[in-house]
Amino acid sequence: MKTPETIVNRAPDYKDRAWEQYTLQELGNWVHNFVKRAGHRTDKAKAEKDLTDASNYLDMMRSHIEDARERLT
Repeated sequence: MKTPETIVNRAPDYKDRAWEQYTLQELGNWVHNFVKRAGHRTDKAKAEKDLTDASNYLDMMRSHIEDARERLT
């Protein structure tokens, strides 16, 4: 599975390829919660960080989908 470019810079903070262990549902929950939390923020910089994090988790979901596409089609 290809690691999304958007998370490569954060890779040293985690065990190697740990992101692959999340299921699509778990990743979707992260996306949902980060977007929701961004909407609750009064600090625009923190809201932007939440939205960036949501996008990163969405990229992880896309990588799972692309992996499935390669395996199944």
